[in-house]
Amino acid sequence: MKKIILLGLIASMPSYYVYADNNQEHTFFSSIGDDPFFKDSKFYLSTRNHWKYLKENAAQQKEVHSAWGQAFSFDYKSGYLFDTLGFDVTYNNVIKLGASDYFASRNLLYNHGKGLNKHNATGFNKFTQRYAKIKLGDDDSTVNFNGKMGWHSLKDFGVISSSQHLTRNSYLGYSGTLKYDNFAFSLGYITSTLPRESSRKVHFMSLDGKHVIDNISTAEIAYKDKNMTLDYSYGVAKDYLRRHAIELAYKPIPKLTLGAQFYGSYALKNHDKMKQNVTDFEDHAWHYATDLEWKETDWSIKVGLGYTDANKRNAIGYYHRHLGKNNRARFNGMAATGADYMRDGEWVISSILSYDFIKDNTSGLYLNYGEFNYKHDTLKNGEINVFNIWTPSSGMFKNLSILSKFGYGWSYKTQSVKDITPKLRHGKAQRSPTLSAETAIDYRFNIL
Repeated sequence: MKKIILLGLIASMPSYYVYADNNQEHTFFSSIGDDPFFKDSKFYLSTRNHWKYLKENAAQQKEVHSAWGQAFSFDYKSGYLFDTLGFDVTYNNVIKLGASDYFASRNLLYNHGKGLNKHNATGFNKFTQRYAKIKLGDDDSTVNFNGKMGWHSLKDFGVISSSQHLTRNSYLGYSGTLKYDNFAFSLGYITSTLPRESSRKVHFMSLDGKHVIDNISTAEIAYKDKNMTLDYSYGVAKDYLRRHAIELAYKPIPKLTLGAQFYGSYALKNHDKMKQNVTDFEDHAWHYATDLEWKETDWSIKVGLGYTDANKRNAIGYYHRHLGKNNRARFNGMAATGADYMRDGEWVISSILSYDFIKDNTSGLYLNYGEFNYKHDTLKNGEINVFNIWTPSSGMFKNLSILSKFGYGWSYKTQSVKDITPKLRHGKAQRSPTLSAETAIDYRFNIL
C-alpha cells in the first residue's frame, strides 16, 4: 500500500522530478532486495502423515494403542542482518485423523481431558519455534560462533535432544556453539518445553510429578575429523539429576565404522525424595554400548552390544533415557526402545540389516534380543521389525519420503505401567507379546 501511494505521488509531480525519484526508488528497493537478510531468506511448507499402532498386554489386559494425524509445517528462516543477526519461525498445525483408547502413549495427538479415552484425542496448532539467531564468522572459517535465543529445538545438543513425530518438541532458553578448527564447544540453558504432542507450555517435572525442575543446563565439547568423532556432554536437571554422555565413532577404513556410547545418571536431592516404587534407580545408572557398521553401495549392516548397570533395592532398576518428564535426552545407542533392553544387569544385542533392492528404496530388518536375571530366573525379550524407506532422488517426488514398518516382540508382564518389575505366577515371569506398526509420509515444498 505504501508503495502504491508513493507511485501515485510521483505520477503527480513534474517530469523533471519524476526521473530522479524513480531512480531513487529503484535504488532503494534494489538495495533492500540485495540485503542478505532478505536475499538469503527461505520459506518451506512441509506435510507429514503419521500413524502409529501397538497391541500389548504387559501391564493390563490386551489393549491397542493407536493414533493417526496429519501435520502441516511452515518454516521461515531469515538471512543475517549485518551478516550477524536473524530470526527463524516454525508454525505447525496438526489434524486428528483417528485414535483408539490409550492413544496418548503414541505421542502424536493432544490428550484434551483426563484418562485414556479416545474421545480426548484432538489436533492442535502452535508456533513450535520462534527464536533470534546470531552468527560470528562463516561456517568454513577456522573460528565461528552460532547461537539461538527463544523457543527452539535441540537435536543432540549436550545431553538434550528433540525428536519428531507429527511435530518436534522445542525448548525455551538459549544455546550456542563455538567452533575452532576441528573442535566445538557448546553451552545451553532451557527452562520449559512445548511437547511434540501438544501446544501447551509445560515445566520439566520429576517422575512422580511432585517436583518442578526449574531448569536444565548442559555443556559439550566435541572433536571431529574425516575419520573420528569424539563427544563428551555434561548436564544438570536442577536438584534432580546429573547426566554424562560420551559418544565415539571411528573409521579405520571408509566402509567400516566403530562406535561406542556411555550414558550415566546420578541422583540429586529431589530424585532421592521420591518413593522407591517411582524411581528408576537408587544412586546412579549407566548404560554402556558398542557397535560396528559396514556400508557398501547398496547394502549395510550394523551390529551392537549393550549393558545396563542400574541398581535398585528389591526391584529391577532401569536406565531412564530422559531427565524426568517433559524433555527428551540424548541417546544414540541401538537399544533405544522404551524400558526394554535397559534394565539392571541386562545384556542386549541389536542389529540393522538394510538393502537397496531398487534405486532410492531401502528395505531391511531391525532386531533386538536381551536377557537378564531376576530371582534365579532368566528373563528374555526381543523384537523383529521389517521396514521400508522410499526417498526419490529426482523427478516430481524428489522431496517425498515414505517410511513403513511393522514388527513382533516379546517381553514379560509387569506390575504396572510405571513399575517394570515382573509379575510372577508360581515364581515364573509371564510372557507378554507385542505387535507394532508405523507409517510416516513426508513432503516438503520450497516456496522461497
